[in-house]
Amino acid sequence: MRGLLLWLFPAWWRRRHGAAFRALLDSVPLTARTVVGVLGAAARAWCDPRASRLTVASAAALMVASLVLLAGFLDGWGTIYRQTSGEVGLWLVRGVALGYAGLGLFVSSRGHRVVGMLTVVVALLGLVWQGSIGAPDWRSTQLPMQVCVLWSMALSCWCAWWAAYGVHDPRRPSP
Repeated sequence: MRGLLLWLFPAWWRRRHGAAFRALLDSVPLTARTVVGVLGAAARAWCDPRASRLTVASAAALMVASLVLLAGFLDGWGTIYRQTSGEVGLWLVRGVALGYAGLGLFVSSRGHRVVGMLTVVVALLGLVWQGSIGAPDWRSTQLPMQVCVLWSMALSCWCAWWAAYGVHDPRRPSP
C-alpha cells in the first residue's frame, strides 16, 4: 500500500524525494488521515509549476486555440441542432474534437499528463457522442455536450492561468 501511495506522485518528484518519502511512510502508521495527507501532497506535486515545460507563448497559444476550438464546437453543434447544413456541422465537430485531442497530447507532452489526458478523453467523448446521434436518447441528452463545453472552458482558463502565473520561472530551482 505504501508503494502505491508513492506512485501517486509524478516521476520527477519520485526521483527527487522518493527514497526519503518512502522512509517517512514506513515510519508512520498507515491511517486514513495519513492516506488523505498523501493524496493532498500528490495533488500539489502534480500541480507544481516547476515541473512544467510550458512557456508563456505556448500557454497563451493554447488558450487562444482552445477558445477558437470551443467556438467551432458550439457552432458545429448549433448547425446540427438547427438542422441547417448538418453534414457541415458534423465535420466541424469531428475536426474540433481531433483538434482538442491534439491539444491534450501537446499539454501532456509538456509535463501536464492529467490535464492532457483528460482533454483527450473529453475530445473522444465528443467524437463518440456526435458519431452516435442516431442512437435513441443521445440527441436529447445534453450531458455529454455540457461536459465537453465545460471542459473546453476550463482548459481555456487553465491555459490562461499558466500563461499569467504558472509558467516556469528560470530563477527558481527546477525539480
